[in-house]
Amino acid sequence: MKINKKNIAVLFSTALLMATSLGNAATSFADTTTADTNVQTTDTTANNDSANIQTKSTDSATTPNVQANSQVDVAAIKAAMLNAINDLRAQNGLNSLTSVEVLNNYAQQRSDSFNSNGTGIDKHVGWNSALMAPYNHNAEENIGQIPITMVPNDSVGVANAITQEFYIEKNDRLPDYGHRKNMLNPYVGYIGFGITFGENGMLYFSQEIGNDSEYAARSTYEEKNNYYYTTKNDYSNVSKNEVLDSTRRSADYTQNGNKYIFGDIRGGVSTRDTYVHMYDRDGNIYNNLRLAPNTDWSSDIVSIINGIYFLHVSTNGFVKAVDVLPWATFLAGITVTTNTDAPIYDDFGIPSGRYAPAGTTWVTDRRSIDFGNNTKYCRIGTNAWLSSDDINTIKG
Repeated sequence: MKINKKNIAVLFSTALLMATSLGNAATSFADTTTADTNVQTTDTTANNDSANIQTKSTDSATTPNVQANSQVDVAAIKAAMLNAINDLRAQNGLNSLTSVEVLNNYAQQRSDSFNSNGTGIDKHVGWNSALMAPYNHNAEENIGQIPITMVPNDSVGVANAITQEFYIEKNDRLPDYGHRKNMLNPYVGYIGFGITFGENGMLYFSQEIGNDSEYAARSTYEEKNNYYYTTKNDYSNVSKNEVLDSTRRSADYTQNGNKYIFGDIRGGVSTRDTYVHMYDRDGNIYNNLRLAPNTDWSSDIVSIINGIYFLHVSTNGFVKAVDVLPWATFLAGITVTTNTDAPIYDDFGIPSGRYAPAGTTWVTDRRSIDFGNNTKYCRIGTNAWLSSDDINTIKG
């Protein structure tokens, strides 16, 4: 699977960045992630110009274990959520969002429905962007639920916990940073919030984001479409977060103009059948460090160093993206089902001559992308991948 530098360069140039034997559905994989299934967030984006919709789901538990309760002022939480997202956008040089009644009403309707439906968040099955009119241009939704016992007992603490969860997405079932991309969309201007304290001890929340026709006209179709394209990538856009950045002490996490920039990825790299050279953050090759053939390495950021694309594998240790197979990780339990007799590809993206029969379900733990044609591949076994063209919607 070769990386097409031209496609990645488009994303970086606009300050946007994009991360074993053949088995069956019972195959066991390494590098899977467990999560607290009581905590979930999902996001969706509707590109009104193309009518494309993308949905994602998160299981996560990263917030302080401090009791919150229904006596917390919901209006104060919503105000704090607006402050939190606008502070995050200001850190990234973006315009502030304006809270409007239409979106607040719909967001509250959405979060109330999660409390009343008996099943919690609905993965956007009930989302209807038409009900956001006139702010349904370039509409987006982030929704989630979390046990009340896992959030702070004050409005600012609740708001910050929700915002950070949407930003970090460490335990999102899909590794595409969709919530962060929605919150940091440069081409939206309005937002509404929903907060519901459920009788079952869960806190339900939503962000409804969009434009009216006048605000939508401020940016071109090409600008909005280019940004929408990034929602399909399994890595974050280049962004700043003072809270997260303060925990990253190494110089590996310090942007340096055009010489060194990076975005987050939840995944890693695999070497193929040769040793892979390593480089420092200035792009200098190490004479005595290489990655061994046929090994897996975790990676948390993908970087451009002097115009060349690298993945981070150790402190001040990087490998060129063209020298490895990059991948992003799903949460454990994700499956795909074939819609045809699907060719199985090897780590080089070459058909192996083997097939996964139509209608069969396979556990998958990783997803890689052939940037040359934007086809995604899901791993179902050692040196065995299925093309996204040959599978139905990912479930889990």
